[in-house]
Amino acid sequence: METLLASGALWGTGVAEGLVTRGIGLEALGVAYLLFLANIITTTTLFVASRALLVISPNRATKHYGLYVAVVLMTLFVATMLENELLPPGEASLHYAAVPHLLTLFVIHLWIYYRQDPWLVGLGVASIAGALPVVAVAGLMTDAIRTPHLLALGLIIVLLGFVWLKSISTKRGFFKARSIYLDSKEDDDAARKPQVPWLGLPQWVALVCASVLVAAMNELLRGSTIASVPAIQVLTEASLLMAVTALVSCIPAATYWLARKAWMPELTRFVWLVWLVVGFAFTYGNFLLSLERA
Repeated sequence: METLLASGALWGTGVAEGLVTRGIGLEALGVAYLLFLANIITTTTLFVASRALLVISPNRATKHYGLYVAVVLMTLFVATMLENELLPPGEASLHYAAVPHLLTLFVIHLWIYYRQDPWLVGLGVASIAGALPVVAVAGLMTDAIRTPHLLALGLIIVLLGFVWLKSISTKRGFFKARSIYLDSKEDDDAARKPQVPWLGLPQWVALVCASVLVAAMNELLRGSTIASVPAIQVLTEASLLMAVTALVSCIPAATYWLARKAWMPELTRFVWLVWLVVGFAFTYGNFLLSLERA
């Protein structure tokens, strides 16, 4: 009986140590709870302000926004699992204690993808905008902000700017200008432009710039300094990232054409989703190695 109790105690100790190394200790859970509470406070403040000061006109852009943010949050969730399961104990920069926070934001934005109600879009934007200062302050206080975290924060800021330009106006600007609903309301009876199997110039410029940024970050994770980042290597990796994205995107686009003799709708959104996944796979291995070297 004593042997059984001793074995149970050792097993319990091992489980507790395993949870702590994965960021599920009482201290980590307490910090995660405080961050979540701070996010709720900032979200409530921003949501109330948005109801009083903004006009939100949901459209296709808000649907895209919800999906893009959901993909970014799910990528962070996958990254959390990879770090905690592949790195030595205590080396991970993301912890399982933050998963409930990530999943809450993920559910809200996935809900936006399926339902574009003005109050829901306002809640989603307020939740993600409120999370930015909370995470930034926590990261600076604990010195836990790393290059990929800055990239994820920057990407979310870009998505917030995207949904602002496409779907949000101030009430003062709304009353002074021509009604935003005339430009953003979806009209099924309106003549639609035919789909084309390529991206427009603004999309290509954005894709090239984003690919070069990810390639440069990849070199920094390999140990290069900003002054010594090899330009040729960055351009080569950026071209490879774009080529893999194009190749993966071509397969469903060509299949859709063969099946329906028409180009796949929402091709632009699909290309960017593929780029997010390919870019994550392209850089995260080096990030894990940089954590091991730290």
